[in-house]
Amino acid sequence: MLPKPRIRFTVGLGPDLFLRAEKRVVLKIKRFKETGELGLFMVGFFGAEQKELIQMMYGPTSEDYLLLLESLGDFFEKEIEPTARQIDLKAEFPRENIRKLFEQGFTSMGFPKDFGGLELPWPIYVAAMEMCGKACASTALSLAIHGTCCEGVRQFSNPGQKKEYLPQMISGKKFAGFSLTEPGAGSDARNLQTTARLEGGQWVVNGTKMFTTNGGYCQLYFLFAKTPKGPSAFLVDAKSAKSSKHIDKLGYRGSVTAEVVFENAHVPKESLVGTEGDGFEYAKKMLYGGRVTVGAISTGIARAAFEKAVRYSRDRTAFGKPLSDFEMIQSKLADMLTDINASRMMVYRAANLKDQGKPFESEAAQAKLFASEHGLRVCDEAIQIHGGYGYADEFDVHRHWRDSRLNTLGEGTSEIMRLIISKNIIKG
Repeated sequence: MLPKPRIRFTVGLGPDLFLRAEKRVVLKIKRFKETGELGLFMVGFFGAEQKELIQMMYGPTSEDYLLLLESLGDFFEKEIEPTARQIDLKAEFPRENIRKLFEQGFTSMGFPKDFGGLELPWPIYVAAMEMCGKACASTALSLAIHGTCCEGVRQFSNPGQKKEYLPQMISGKKFAGFSLTEPGAGSDARNLQTTARLEGGQWVVNGTKMFTTNGGYCQLYFLFAKTPKGPSAFLVDAKSAKSSKHIDKLGYRGSVTAEVVFENAHVPKESLVGTEGDGFEYAKKMLYGGRVTVGAISTGIARAAFEKAVRYSRDRTAFGKPLSDFEMIQSKLADMLTDINASRMMVYRAANLKDQGKPFESEAAQAKLFASEHGLRVCDEAIQIHGGYGYADEFDVHRHWRDSRLNTLGEGTSEIMRLIISKNIIKG
């Protein structure tokens, strides 16, 4: 039997957000019912299919979760989505969006109350991450990577580190970057060249990290480096880095990806996370959860592209009738919605397994693989439905394709996901 919600009018997402949620939800549903603007699958920012899945998972105990997610959906729609296009156009770090979501308690959702968290089930956080991906992918990715770092501290750090870092991280006082990849160590993460050696009671770190999300904008790095006993993990003050350089990208242009250089950086001995030499195992397990959140963001991006395609197909006429009257367009829309709903089911299943403490390595890889590849297909079809306007900037459609393209690469490529899945099949 699934556990009852651990909250009741004490969610903490802003002093009045939750208390006013029920009234806002009623007004929102009434507005869409009256206009019938987008159809049942688009009622509110918190979609009907999302709601149904949460009800399936939590049954009669889901009422508070649904109210919370409706409220967050309203917040994403009003406060986060309106700036997404400008963030992309200017390649501007979404500092204000991140600040607002920290204030709303977004990052604290899945963490223990002892550290200032809300102890919500992980699928509820994943549902919120999907909406964040729909509203602004750059904001979602930066927060997802920060959340992965928080989860690494929760799972692998010692009690003193948890007490020192976790409350500050989940409240946003210390924003984190995940620093694993190197110029010569991407999928081959064991091939770390960054080193850490003990000298005079301190770790001395040397090396270059590549594609570090939030690099240069964070206060803390969850850093992986090679020590005499093997790959190890460290919590490193961002000021220890010699330099960081923003890497221009095709998509997720607001989420900073950086090259970070460490040159004789002196790091306290107490910065080592867990056991020396176990860093690669920590990285793998952190990435399991990270892949689920990437799947959720992929689904959210696809929803944004799909909804634009539906609106355009209804508004645009060709040969004397709306595009939506043509069977070829209807077929595309049918496949797009099916891809989105199938992706969500796989993502939420993996999230639920994680929440129950069950193995979910393969399920996370499956969810990430399917959601990222099919999300990219949805975005591609959205461009196709818009025709030339989809390729141009006016309708802000290709942004979703550009964002989605990274999802087949980051947190493990599609090829690596297939290796993980097949390995789990073979070993049974």
